[in-house]
Amino acid sequence: MLLFELAKMTSSQRESVLKREGVDIDDAVRKARPIVEAVRLQGDRALLKLARKYDGFKGQSLAVPESDIKAARSKVPKELQVALQTARKRIESFHARQVLKPFEFSDPCGVFGQRIVPLKRVGVYVPGGSADYVSTVLMACIPARIADVDEIALCTPGKGGKVPDGILAAAGMCGVSEVYCVGGAHSIAAMAYGTETVPKVQKIVGPGGAIVAAAKLLVRNDCEIDFLAGPSEVLIIADGQADPVLLASDMLAQLEHDPQARAVLVTTSAGMAQEVRVQLESQISKASRREIIAKSAAKGAIFLIAESISAAVGFSNDYAPEHLLIDVRNPEELLDRIDNAGSVFLGSQSSVAFGDYCSGTNHILPTKGVASMRSALSVYDFLKVIPYQSISPEGAGRLAPVVDLLARSEGLPSHADAAALHSRRTKK
Repeated sequence: MLLFELAKMTSSQRESVLKREGVDIDDAVRKARPIVEAVRLQGDRALLKLARKYDGFKGQSLAVPESDIKAARSKVPKELQVALQTARKRIESFHARQVLKPFEFSDPCGVFGQRIVPLKRVGVYVPGGSADYVSTVLMACIPARIADVDEIALCTPGKGGKVPDGILAAAGMCGVSEVYCVGGAHSIAAMAYGTETVPKVQKIVGPGGAIVAAAKLLVRNDCEIDFLAGPSEVLIIADGQADPVLLASDMLAQLEHDPQARAVLVTTSAGMAQEVRVQLESQISKASRREIIAKSAAKGAIFLIAESISAAVGFSNDYAPEHLLIDVRNPEELLDRIDNAGSVFLGSQSSVAFGDYCSGTNHILPTKGVASMRSALSVYDFLKVIPYQSISPEGAGRLAPVVDLLARSEGLPSHADAAALHSRRTKK
């Protein structure tokens, strides 16, 4: 665990924290490149071989039968079914309000507008490993469905070559009938380039580890992606009135994701920083995933003492966290000053865990500072905006002289000539 006074940090210390030192995918790119190329060139032959090597797959077909997807709901505990349905409804309620509208207007130059067109086919990646990320199924698939995407292909490595019933049940609740038991870089390549079993998609969304992020980086010139997701992170802004037990619990929740996870507390109270640190150490000792948390906390649990809340907000905007929790008196007053954050949680009761599962906002968020330029996954990610225009004869006459001046200033005279020709033709 690291402790600094924000005003006394050296430039190198500050840069190290802002850059998430130790979080890098260069090595992952080197490992992912031959995997991606093998699937791109060999299709199913390479995909099946890699699934058996990395995912423990033992069958002949990577596609999960639709009957298994439909049957999965009855196989999960009733309580989980109810929780999934509650989360689904809340996620739908929030994302249904994300509306991108078509429009059309006319002026003396003609008619202008935009169409909103959904993507036809997208790929969703759901991580595997030590947890069944049923919530990620909901977070990725529900916005796509609201956007009216026709086809959703879901890839997940599963466990021992089998997709867990919880993930299949969640997929079924989202109307997804196309699930493949394959993960890692090879699944990203399969969705990006297409194989005999996995048809090509237009866009891939969903979180994953370093190898998955590297694969998304490698295919993004051929297939659209959401963003490169790194290890999970939270930044907390707190004053001296916050509850250290609650703050420590939110730090712990992020640190349990991955040995490279980050949890940063920026507080105006040195006493609060120390109390939270003690509480975090205590909670780690009792946590079921304490081995992972101990590794991530060693470098990823960072305590910063700020001279003021304004200084804390300034650092947060520079850090651009995936999750930002603001636990100060009247936290709503700070919201308009937050420029960079994946998702914001206001007040002592607003644990990041609620957003991770069921409050309704999306948990697929940009990390490692990408929130300074990229938003959370949303309905907009699955829509295309197509502008259109119908230039009137009067409009051609009005606009041609403008094109002439601008195009010739850029050294593109044929553009000017084309506009002038259309203008003259319309006058006949």
